[in-house]
Amino acid sequence: MRQALTFLATIQIDRDDMKTLAVISILALLTVSGAAYTDRLFMGDQQTTRGAD
Repeated sequence: MRQALTFLATIQIDRDDMKTLAVISILALLTVSGAAYTDRLFMGDQQTTRGAD
């Protein structure tokens, strides 16, 4: 029984750390996907311009 209580106490302490890591992960994912989108957008414009030459 003592191990179970210790395990639950450990989970309770790590909850704030896990929330922080989740927020950082979501922001990193949004940043990468936004960069991929804008890169595709800009590269698409360059290919159209090169085709006209």
